[in-house]
Amino acid sequence: MNDYFSQAAIDFLLGNVTSLVFEDFESNLMSGDPAVSMQKLRQQAIDVSQKIVIADEHEEFVGGWTLLTPHSANTIKSVPFEEAVLLLTDSALYATRFDWNIEKVTSFERVDLRHILSLKYGTYITSTLSASQADEKRNVGFVVTYKAGTDDITRVNTRSMSTVQSRDEADLLGGTSVTGLASVVRRPVAPAPPPNRVLAWKALPSRSAVSEGHEDIRLSEIESVKAMCSEIERLVFLWQAVEPGTERKSIIESGDIIGLSEARKSTGLLEQLGHSLKKMVWA
Repeated sequence: MNDYFSQAAIDFLLGNVTSLVFEDFESNLMSGDPAVSMQKLRQQAIDVSQKIVIADEHEEFVGGWTLLTPHSANTIKSVPFEEAVLLLTDSALYATRFDWNIEKVTSFERVDLRHILSLKYGTYITSTLSASQADEKRNVGFVVTYKAGTDDITRVNTRSMSTVQSRDEADLLGGTSVTGLASVVRRPVAPAPPPNRVLAWKALPSRSAVSEGHEDIRLSEIESVKAMCSEIERLVFLWQAVEPGTERKSIIESGDIIGLSEARKSTGLLEQLGHSLKKMVWA
């Protein structure tokens, strides 16, 4: 039952991985295969996603990243977090769910840049079961707040990509139907505007346990998050008209998304005991 830990120790002694492998094991209770280049797999996922979800040939692809995102949409914490692909064009953001086993897009959401209201980056701790998971400097992310619009699209992929009802259509069709005399007497009520929605993203660890013979110059987690936010803001501003002489106000703010104290409060005693027992068994 301690195969994962034994393999991690063997890989470390052979020089295939660095001491970070034990930190990864403490967090995930398993170790990755040093023969598999996660960097290449993630780049392939970005390339595949770009070809599938960006249908408009007039949209210019700006960048793509692999990040962690809550399992459920429109929330900042929904266990489990899953690795997904975020694409940015000169017109929209694409939040893309990816099946890493078969290397296919399972669903995606397109958000028009004109609908983005704000960006917030900062500490984003989703678990406190290990020291690395509770590190405020390494656990960071950002949240995109946007106003849902008719230009936004949500699609799922079964065997072929099929369009799901837009949120506006779903709200209208999902309302209670009125028939008979009541439909004549009752005045039509304008649907309430949809509430603001969020896309939450957490940075992947910038350091890898795999020894590749040389150290790549990589941005830290917070540096990566800041760079992504700045690039999104730059493109959002291209769609916003500003009167001459008016100072443009930044839509980026910094602050905790989920701070350490809040994360500790939400980590239950049973979850802590379960993690400790697994460490005893697997290690």
